Amino acid sequence: MAYTESHIQTSAAASWDHWSMTLLLLLGLLSGCAGHQRASQIKQVQDSDVLVRSEYRHSAMGTLFRIVVYSDKGGNPAIAAKEAFDRVDEIEVVASDWNRESEIRTLCQSAPHEQMVPVSADLANLLQKSVKIHQQTQGRFDISMGALTRLWRRCFLAKRLPTDSDLEQARRQTGMQFIELDGGYAGLSEVAIDIDLGGIAKGYAVDEALKIMQASGYRHSLVDGGGDMAFGPPAAATTGWKILLPSGPRRVTTAGAVATSGDTQRNMEIDGEKYSHILNPLTGMGIRNSAMVTVFAEDAATADAYATAYSVPGHWPPDGIPGLGGSPVAIECLYSQPEKKQRWGVMPGQIDLRGTTGTGEGDSRSVP
Repeated sequence: MAYTESHIQTSAAASWDHWSMTLLLLLGLLSGCAGHQRASQIKQVQDSDVLVRSEYRHSAMGTLFRIVVYSDKGGNPAIAAKEAFDRVDEIEVVASDWNRESEIRTLCQSAPHEQMVPVSADLANLLQKSVKIHQQTQGRFDISMGALTRLWRRCFLAKRLPTDSDLEQARRQTGMQFIELDGGYAGLSEVAIDIDLGGIAKGYAVDEALKIMQASGYRHSLVDGGGDMAFGPPAAATTGWKILLPSGPRRVTTAGAVATSGDTQRNMEIDGEKYSHILNPLTGMGIRNSAMVTVFAEDAATADAYATAYSVPGHWPPDGIPGLGGSPVAIECLYSQPEKKQRWGVMPGQIDLRGTTGTGEGDSRSVP
């Protein structure tokens, strides 16, 4: 995906012509972009006598990670940004589905496990959070679908649907019940189970990068991992983080996270039917007529996973259940028919149609 001087787009935004809207994240006062660089400062702009805006970029996990920082004059957030990007690279080595030597691929290749084996803290956290969200979403978020994911990748390239026998074989190689967890240990009780963390790992990496920025003293930071975003409180001198969603621009004046999932580019059409790259765990088939799903949450891993999960039709999360930690703040589904939409929870911020043009700070979309 090419990133232009004036827009930061992910694949969905680039092809979202029927809604005539580009998914962009805009910061309230100033913005600026440049080409890809590894953990190097792109631009600094003095916003006031004491406030400076800095931007950094880094390619990882098959996408572009960006950090925007508002800091005191004389500060040097480049050191923290480099550390944050190094942290993203660490997580990629753990969670990559493409790297055959990643920790998750190594774990899958060593199955079945008669006894659970020690895993890194990152992998333990990712697996535990994935199991929890699987339960909270009534099974719509399922990391055990690696065999089905690979099958559909091949079918996308061949521009054909999987055969019934291919689907049946891949479905026999899935099942969250085969994942065993105990603190820093994990095991797979079936040799063929293939875990795919693509629906949560990027959001998790965004969260970890933001933690480093804030621990380094840069509270007013935003991390954008190809559309999965987490942000601290905006600087007082700005008007807040302005996020342009499928439903319109929204100004957010608190810390949080947001992600949007959809099939506007990653889909294929067979016999007049469009099939998404997002799969239904119950059928193993690509979702048809899926929505653009935006999720606000306290952390990007939750937003990332829930945006994927609620692209699959089904019930909304339960309301008012004590202890349902890690659930989203709000979910919004928009369909290709402009009049059709669904909402759950209360979306933060105020709709504001002013000032929606300019250079993008990022966007709000996630790709599993």
